[in-house]
Amino acid sequence: MGIYVNRTLNMKQISAIGFDMDYTLVRYDSEAFEEMTYREIKKKLIETKDYPKAINDLKFQFNLAIRGLVIDKPMGNILKLSTYSKVKQAYHGLKEMDFKSQQKIYQGLTIDLNDSDRFAIVDTTFSISYCVLFMQIVDLKDSHPELNFPDYKTLEAHLLEALDISHRDGTLKNQVKKGVKKFIVQDQECVQALEKFKKHGKKLWVITNSDYEYSKLLLDYTINPFLKEHKDWSELFNLVVTLSNKPKFFTDKMPLLQVDPGTGLMKNHHGLIEDGIYQGGSAQALQKNAGLSGEQILYLGDHIYGDVLSIKKTCNWRTALVIDELRHECEALAKSQANADEINTLMAQKIDLEHKLDELFDREIERGKKPAKEKIQDHFQKIEKVDKKIGKLIRGHTQNFNPYWGETMRSGVEPSRLAGQIEKYACIYMAKISDFIDYSPRSYFRPKKKTLPHEN
Repeated sequence: MGIYVNRTLNMKQISAIGFDMDYTLVRYDSEAFEEMTYREIKKKLIETKDYPKAINDLKFQFNLAIRGLVIDKPMGNILKLSTYSKVKQAYHGLKEMDFKSQQKIYQGLTIDLNDSDRFAIVDTTFSISYCVLFMQIVDLKDSHPELNFPDYKTLEAHLLEALDISHRDGTLKNQVKKGVKKFIVQDQECVQALEKFKKHGKKLWVITNSDYEYSKLLLDYTINPFLKEHKDWSELFNLVVTLSNKPKFFTDKMPLLQVDPGTGLMKNHHGLIEDGIYQGGSAQALQKNAGLSGEQILYLGDHIYGDVLSIKKTCNWRTALVIDELRHECEALAKSQANADEINTLMAQKIDLEHKLDELFDREIERGKKPAKEKIQDHFQKIEKVDKKIGKLIRGHTQNFNPYWGETMRSGVEPSRLAGQIEKYACIYMAKISDFIDYSPRSYFRPKKKTLPHEN
């Protein structure tokens, strides 16, 4: 895999590199973790909201949802948007909406994601199970009204509440602690890349919302076995900030506590921030203490809003996103290249036929006549024949990606909303931290020149 560039980034000017932990520095087996989360959400819905036990019969379908989708809460619909916030694909529960049904609701509508009363964003990998279950219960509610599920909007609120409680009460993390090998992926090349950064004089920071105990468990498992030039991850990282409360860490000034790595006990910290393990604090304090400008700090995370958007608005740090979905997306792109080329060839034929049809109409209209019906019919039949071939190829192309939603990074020919957010807020992006292994810590990342429509 590679490093993909949106904006110029000269690594020689970067003095400190910060990392989120979950789904960035530490990779999860997403399907295993989300299936476990899915079970916990169902359990809490039955125990705390008195949901029908029929939901226990629902089975987890990992591919049913992808990151970047939007839930229309009152309507019970799940939407895939373009980067311009236009609906390009939609499901109601488990049923894909046909074009007419979709247009009836969303034609001409630009989805306002600031309207949190109506729309919810599936913006993290941690949200997949919640979206899958929403789709399934909407379908169950529609087909079995006798089960007396709440309305769609209340259903979404209950699901989100159950997910949040599962994170807050330690249920999910306790499961990971018991089965770390099942849920966490070790990556030796990630550690090699980190040690290479350190050898080149980069300060390494971890800034995570997880607590110290959980962070230690995951870093012990993923970092320590592969260290060659350090004895422990605490030597590799100059600063580790736990329970950072992002995104507030980047926008607010919160008290900083120092953590004793031996006991896990904490004490208030004032003054110079030396290398060590902390809790809370703020990005401004870290930056000021390090004597660095925002342009000298690179931060890597997986969450556009929690890790990257706030940085761009308040800190001016350089930003990178780790997009786990890229691994499958790039493999599928390579696999479907021949198919995509054939679609492009047929589209060129269709455009040519449409131009000829337009010319026929133009000539006859300018003569004050109507085009001959048989000539028009011939052109329409040829276009329809090409359309059918294209449709068949597009269906085959989609199956190389997600079977329900197709490409994660595209909505039709336009970038998806997720891809648009990545382009807008991330200087660079990659599938995993270990992708840095093939690059020098002194690399000068430059974006490729983007062709504008008039340049074609």
